Amino acid sequence: MTSLPFGSWPSPLSPDAMTAATRMLDEVRVDGPDTYWLESRPWEGGRVVLVRHVGGTGAVEDVVGDEVNVRSRVHEYGGGAYAVRSGTVVITTMPDLRVHVVSADGSLRAITPEGGFRYGGLVLGDGFVLAVREEHSGAAEAGNTLVRLSLDGDNADGGAVLWEGTDFVGRPALSADGTEVAVVTWDHPNMPWDTTTLRRAALVDHGPLEWSVVEGRADVSVGQPTFGPDGSLWFVSDESGWWNLTCDSGAGPAPVHPMEADVMQPQWVLGMSDFALLEDGRVLVHWWADGVGRLGMLDRGSGELVDVPLEGVQFDQLQSVGDEVVVRVGTLSQLPSVVRGPAEGPFTTLRRSRDEGLDPAYASTAQPWTWTNTGGDDVHGIFLAPTHPEVTGPEGELPPLLVFVHGGPTSRTEAGLQLARAFWTTRGFAVLDVNYSGSTGHGRAYRDRLLGQWGVIDIDDVVTGARSLADAGFVDGNRLAIRGGSAGGYTVLRALTSSDAFAAGTSLFGIADLEAMTTDTHKFESRYLDRMVGPYPEAKDVYVERSPIHHLDSLGGAVLLLQGGIDEVVPPAQAEVMAAGMRAAGEEVELVIYPDEGHGFRAAATIQDALSRELAFYGRVLGFTPCPDTPTDN
Repeated sequence: MTSLPFGSWPSPLSPDAMTAATRMLDEVRVDGPDTYWLESRPWEGGRVVLVRHVGGTGAVEDVVGDEVNVRSRVHEYGGGAYAVRSGTVVITTMPDLRVHVVSADGSLRAITPEGGFRYGGLVLGDGFVLAVREEHSGAAEAGNTLVRLSLDGDNADGGAVLWEGTDFVGRPALSADGTEVAVVTWDHPNMPWDTTTLRRAALVDHGPLEWSVVEGRADVSVGQPTFGPDGSLWFVSDESGWWNLTCDSGAGPAPVHPMEADVMQPQWVLGMSDFALLEDGRVLVHWWADGVGRLGMLDRGSGELVDVPLEGVQFDQLQSVGDEVVVRVGTLSQLPSVVRGPAEGPFTTLRRSRDEGLDPAYASTAQPWTWTNTGGDDVHGIFLAPTHPEVTGPEGELPPLLVFVHGGPTSRTEAGLQLARAFWTTRGFAVLDVNYSGSTGHGRAYRDRLLGQWGVIDIDDVVTGARSLADAGFVDGNRLAIRGGSAGGYTVLRALTSSDAFAAGTSLFGIADLEAMTTDTHKFESRYLDRMVGPYPEAKDVYVERSPIHHLDSLGGAVLLLQGGIDEVVPPAQAEVMAAGMRAAGEEVELVIYPDEGHGFRAAATIQDALSRELAFYGRVLGFTPCPDTPTDN
């Protein structure tokens, strides 16, 4: 073993290697023997491609042409950008935001008008498609409705409205025989994990639908309605304090296999699928326990939940057809893959996120890490030690720690292999990926800890988490750094301006001024802070107090700001104002704006440049020289 300073170890994961042939696989769907998914390709500028695995031949092929970008922008975060049924495929595309029918040769036929509308959450019926429509017609706020689009017409009016009158509409469900529809809706200031309403109606050809409420109580979040083969309506509800399966077979909703575990993720996008109904009555479901994901098959008759024999620690995008299931699965040493097979196995891998995996000798084993914050509450995360088969750190020296803060902030970090973490652990960093208060996977009470406390308890969680590892002797307490994007970027900036724990921090499109977010963000999140911080302007003093931009005099470390130039969620003005204020205060700051990027970096060149800059930044602040395989002067 060679001894080298932590942070300077040679890594097989150069910034270029992080994007080369690494796809993000999403929105898995099945159509008989065929399996579909969306594939984001950084080497094509972040273009999202619809891909099909042909069941009869095993061929994997692009469904659309080279210039087609399959994306939705409903609620800005999109989702449900395509649907498939009996060989018919419909998609919504960027930048035109129209819905198209895909012909056998990959050519497109638009079925919605140009301009004014966005579509997402697509669901195909017989001769029509249901869609969430978002209207941008110059009104003060975009309008959201559920519409039906004819596959044969031009839908010049934007589609026949089936539901309207609420601020938001989720991806609908359609019964197998096409006679019923169900949809989840919610209103400001709620988010879809706060209070939502589930409705169902008979789908008639003409006239308004007669909707009935299935679930709609205050402080109950329901999601992902799905009709069973027998016409029963399944969904997920957190009435018990945990997101659990619920079924309405005609006598009203009833919980199915209650347990103290979440079986659904927060509905940030319109294309999620966290459970799947098999024709024989069984239910494929995933949940989290002891810091890792689990996958099981629920027998509704016996109530027994049996683990599915599929190796992995994270599972999602659950689908079924006949007696087969399809899952996106990630392991401790492999990036997520799409697999298919009988529920009892064996499973066939249809597509890997990366053709060339990371040598297991370089893969740090993710370990659950739990600590107590200053309020006495347990907080959870994933700890990864620096790992290299040929290099170790100097004797008597402890590694620097890089704390990861996920966005959301209701999201969660998974235990499966993530190249974004391996990039650092292979170089000699320890990593703590924090599921701070507010994260999913630990029940509603854990999520609700953040209500009214954003910018307070999440800061306490990341600070106490970092210090717990230093106190345990795993990391160097004088070389703590923190990074995060979006809401995680806000936590980074807030931690740096309200504590002295971190020597350096990287904010990727993070929030510097909470007040600006009340007027300068998109509709979906425009009232989010009412519950996270307080109603505005009544709570203006709280917004000012918790905005990093107003506390530059107490900045505790150097800052790197990485920002997209066309970000409509967190506009670039946030980063620009923060950087200007820091420079005026004489603080160390570097600001990089990528002109063609939005909220989240997609292009390979951007991702590579951002990683190179971030590594060089930590080298300067924490006192090491990065391995020369990574440029430090860009």
